[in-house]
Amino acid sequence: MSDRISLTRRLRAAADFVRRGSVAADVGCDHGKLSAYLLDSGRAEFVYATDIREQPLEKAAALLSSERYEGRYECVLTDGLNGLPADRITDVVIAGVGDDVTEKIISNAPWLRDEQKRLVLVPASRHERVRQFLAENGFSVIGERAVSERRHVYTVIAAEYCGISGKPGTREKWLGRIDLTTEDGREYITVLERRMKAVAEGIRDREDPNYKEAVRVLEEIRHLADGTGTEDTEEDKG
Repeated sequence: MSDRISLTRRLRAAADFVRRGSVAADVGCDHGKLSAYLLDSGRAEFVYATDIREQPLEKAAALLSSERYEGRYECVLTDGLNGLPADRITDVVIAGVGDDVTEKIISNAPWLRDEQKRLVLVPASRHERVRQFLAENGFSVIGERAVSERRHVYTVIAAEYCGISGKPGTREKWLGRIDLTTEDGREYITVLERRMKAVAEGIRDREDPNYKEAVRVLEEIRHLADGTGTEDTEEDKG
């Protein structure tokens, strides 16, 4: 049963977005707990646990060596999704890496541009860049959840390819589809507001486009926090 494996809140949220009965790829599997949980819970029928480093992959292999996982997983030493069976995998989890690595992994796997595939992303940094990358590359965010954990606030993003590319609006880029009425959602806004305020105050040249962007985003976040700015403007939607 899945209660044998204890996951962090963000990995549990990621597991919740994986479709039941999937063939999943756990990219950067680290200790292998997410892979084991997906199998225990029935979220995945088979898991490819991958990592670019030998040591964590060995830990995952040790955890998955139990008889109850026999024939239901494969540990693969690889960079991202390289060498994995594109025709078999349905759901891909990429957790714990920055926006640049996340984007690189997706870009290097063109087979993800398939409406039948699902991405579950837990970026460690610059969530807004990941959302922008998805929008500009034809992926639609179908679900998102803010998760507060160990004095940090993360987001878990579920996305699928739709083939429609575009520039995201302010809310879509910076807050995605997070439910701002939850405790974690409110904490996400607080942290983002603090970050953008620091960015704006740190730019000396008020004519700098980065300063103007920071101020605009900060104002929009404040409106959203007050419940007065729930939609992107037509200008934002571009």
